Amino acid sequence: MSATLEVAIFLSMNGRAKEALAFYQNHFNAEVSLLVTYEDIAKRDSSLQLTDQNKHDIAHSVLSIGKTKIMLAESHMDTGEKYTVGNNTSLCIQSADLEEIERFYKSLTADDRVRILAPLSGNVFSKAYGVIEDPFGIQIQLMYDDRLK
Repeated sequence: MSATLEVAIFLSMNGRAKEALAFYQNHFNAEVSLLVTYEDIAKRDSSLQLTDQNKHDIAHSVLSIGKTKIMLAESHMDTGEKYTVGNNTSLCIQSADLEEIERFYKSLTADDRVRILAPLSGNVFSKAYGVIEDPFGIQIQLMYDDRLK
């Protein structure tokens, strides 16, 4: 395994990410290392449906509570599914080793019990990003992140 591999907790907040971020900062002295709004993403991806209501919403954020990274966003991974507590949590497995992420994805998707929610592909924030649901109902994001080097 690469030295850059890490797993972070990802919380989908159903439109309350700003509130949750402030809560964790206030109560746990969480430090925000990344905050991306939908407006920020729209500057790089013109296909995003930007509205006055969602442009300041948090598309992705990373905060640290001690040595633990927590990621927060407004939406959950499977947008076709109704939000309920339980489907708002996923694991985000990330590495600065692209081959490692590709290997994990290939291994996971070879298991016919795994459901692909988003195929591994490049996008505006990663050369390789995908989402699967494991046989136990856990949603797992796989992401290449060269900032981990």
